[in-house]
Amino acid sequence: MLQRFSVLNSENDQNLEGIDYPILLNTNQIASVKKINIMFKGNIIKGFWIRMVSGKKYKATRVPAEIKKLLDEDEDLTMVDINGQKLDGNRLESSLH
Repeated sequence: MLQRFSVLNSENDQNLEGIDYPILLNTNQIASVKKINIMFKGNIIKGFWIRMVSGKKYKATRVPAEIKKLLDEDEDLTMVDINGQKLDGNRLESSLH
């Protein structure tokens, strides 16, 4: 299914006015999506690293709401087991610092 994403202009095109441009990607061909911080013209942009099954990679500034929701929700994930103690994502972060 085609969905609209906004991906960064290439590093060579950073002199263009717009930061990103719209692109339609087949969500059935996405291998992985990961949240990342992107450096763009000296600024940090919250974004997404998208890897397609073909090997093509994109730095996206915006993704469909359904994909962002999947990355943000923890309710479908199991608890982490460390030395017999079950920790959720929030407690795991604070216990590791």
